[in-house]
Order: sequence, then C-alpha cells, then structure tokens
Amino acid sequence: MSTPTQLQQFAAELGFAVPIEACERLLAYLDAMLDENTRINLTAVREREEAVLFHALDALAMAGLPCDNPIERALDIGTGNGFPGVAIACLHPSAEVVLMDRTLKKLKAIERALQAAGFDSERMTTVQMDAREAPAKGLKAAFDWITARAVTGPEAIGKLAEPLLAPHGRLLTWLSVETTAPDALTKRLQLQARFDYELPTHPPRQRHIAMYGWMSRKMRQAQSAVRQP
Repeated sequence: MSTPTQLQQFAAELGFAVPIEACERLLAYLDAMLDENTRINLTAVREREEAVLFHALDALAMAGLPCDNPIERALDIGTGNGFPGVAIACLHPSAEVVLMDRTLKKLKAIERALQAAGFDSERMTTVQMDAREAPAKGLKAAFDWITARAVTGPEAIGKLAEPLLAPHGRLLTWLSVETTAPDALTKRLQLQARFDYELPTHPPRQRHIAMYGWMSRKMRQAQSAVRQP
C-alpha cells in the first residue's frame, strides 16, 4: 500500500517537489473518498494503488507549474470526487478552496470524506452549481486559481472560467496526450505554461497540465498591431 513517503517519491520522479504533510493529508482524503465510493459512485477507479496514481499523484502534478502569488481563493469546477480541488488545499493550506459540482449527492459524499480526513470546513467548502450560473451568483472574478480535470474540452473550460477568474488569476486544465493545449482559450486567456508528465500506471499514461492567464489590454493591442497588414 502506497504511503505518504512513496507518494512524495512518485512526485519527485515526475519532476516536482511535494511536502510530506501534503501527501499525508491527500492520502487521508483519498482513503475517505474511496470508502464513500463503496456507497455512491464517485470514481470508476476502485483499487487504492491505482487511485493513488490516477487521482492523488495526477492532482499533485499542479505543483510542477509556477505559482508566483499566494493562492487566496481557489475553485475546482466539476469536482466530481474532490480531485484535483482537495490537492490545492494540501499544497496551499492557507487557501480557501471551493469544490463546485452540479450533483448534490456527490458533494455530500465529498463533505463526509473531508470531515473524516480532518479538513477545515471553513477553508474547504462545496457548492452545488452549474459553473455557467456562477457569475450571476456573486462569484464573478472571485478566484485567483481555478482547476478543471476531466470536465470538458479546454476551450469550453476557458469560457466557463473566464468570468470567474480574477485579473491576476490562473486557470489549470488537465489534458490527455491526445489533446493539444491551445495557445488561447478566449481573447483574454492565453497559455502561460505547460507541464508534461507520465503517470506510472500500467500502461503508463501520458498527461499534461496547461496553465492559462489573463493577457493585458496593452498586450492584446500590441498583438493586434502585429497582425495588421
């Protein structure tokens, strides 16, 4: 059975560093989530060792991307089973993290798993909502870090995330090797960085995370000027 030390080593082998405390907290949540999964379908991954790689390690891979500013408020769109949103709280303990999903029974299971794993309910909250409705419900420009994994295509995620993202914020989207990260998701959201890695599953799974951020009006004007004949 994979331990926090082994999860930390997996991360190091993929090229990023994770504090042992983050690994301990994330595995505690993973075990609680898998227990909930015996009663409500949160993931098709039933075996713990496979879940460690496909959920915990894959979520922690966000640590391979730059994080220039402290994360104060983060959102995980279409959280499903809590990953990768819970990993944000493990990597950035001072952040407030919101897990958003349209399915209430999944969110209730996540809440029970968070409580069982000892997470602070004031910093980890769930909200039943369609992301398309969120801007009109007080969440416009509310987050400086947004994640989305296995939700929909990158362009669609960009349209959902753009009105929720603060001007200095970043959007992270997990992509399979078959999906190329677009240079832009919207006129404002431009590709800032990308992290490629290979999950040590059987067979190995190629993955990459694309990070998008705001392009300033000045930069957009300069880009437009270059395109003029």
